Parts: sequence; C-alpha cells; structure tokens
Amino acid sequence: MLSTVYKNVPCGATFQNNIRHFNRWLIIMFNRIDDSRVKQVGPDRACAEWLLRNGASVRWKGYKNYLEDYNLLPKESEKLYLQAVDATDSAIHHDGFPHFFGCKYVEEVKLVRCNYIENDALSLLSIVKDSLQNLEVIECKNITDEGLLHLKKLINLKNLKLGNFPYIEDHNKIKEELSKTLPNCEIIYNEAK
Repeated sequence: MLSTVYKNVPCGATFQNNIRHFNRWLIIMFNRIDDSRVKQVGPDRACAEWLLRNGASVRWKGYKNYLEDYNLLPKESEKLYLQAVDATDSAIHHDGFPHFFGCKYVEEVKLVRCNYIENDALSLLSIVKDSLQNLEVIECKNITDEGLLHLKKLINLKNLKLGNFPYIEDHNKIKEELSKTLPNCEIIYNEAK
C-alpha cells in the first residue's frame, strides 16, 4: 500500500516535502472564508468560529472571560460582538483575516507565537483599525521589518507590544517610525533573545 502512495510522488520529492505541502494545504483550508456562513450568522460569529477552529480564544463585548472551546459557542440566534482575540499558539494565517470585515468592536488582539502569521496578516489588521486599541505581536517568527511597518495604519492604537522577531533588521528604526505615525500609542519593543 505504501508503494502505491509513493508511485505518484515526483522524482526528487521527499516525504518531508509532502508533509510540508499537506500542512500548508490544511492551514489554508482551515483559514479560508466561507461567505455563505458569514451571511448566515453574521461577521462576528463567523470570525469567532474561524478563530476558535484554529486554536485562538475570543472574548465577546460585555463579557470578562475568554471563550476557548468551539463547542461552547452560544446559539447562533444570540447576537454577540467580538471584542478581543487571543491567538497565542494558534494556527491562524493571513488567508483568514478577511473574517474581520464587519467586526466593528474588536479592541484587542494578541498574536503570540503564531507560526503561520506573516507580513500580510499585519497589513490586514487595518480591517479593524477603527476599533483596535491594544495589539501584541510577539515571537511570530515570519514577521520582518516590512510587516511591522504595516502597523502604521492602526491609527487608534493606544498600546502596542512587540518583540522577539528573529528577522527584524533594525528594531530601533521600526520603533521610531511607528512612534512618529502613532503618537498616541505607547510602544513597548523587546529585542529577540
């Protein structure tokens, strides 16, 4: 049976490459947006479903605790608004960020150790720029200087916590540029260890 699987593998391809491609496909599938679902349940519920499906947790407006379990989502008939996202160690990817369209109350986002977050994801945070006040981006290994500069669009930020990016070339320059464009934001930047 295993020989049947390898019969279709092109010459030079390795088992590791096949796993990597499969994982990439899986990440994309779990992050893609389903427009019909957004229409059916609304943007906040659809966004929460996406986040929870990928290992993040969410907090609804007016609630104190984060919801971590997809199976504990409230009934679809309940009208709730997404206020905070904690994507620590989650598998969210920029392909899923369009889920934020229509979410008007997202004030806080934590992106900590998100291995699939890339520069494009930071650019897409501008979707919630009118409401986003607190942002934490830490130990997301695929972020570069270019990605962090996308944060200049987040004009309502009050708190920005950044750090531990192995590919940032000049963190002082990044902090300086962000400070100029976000004068009302307290920026904390910790260097990579």
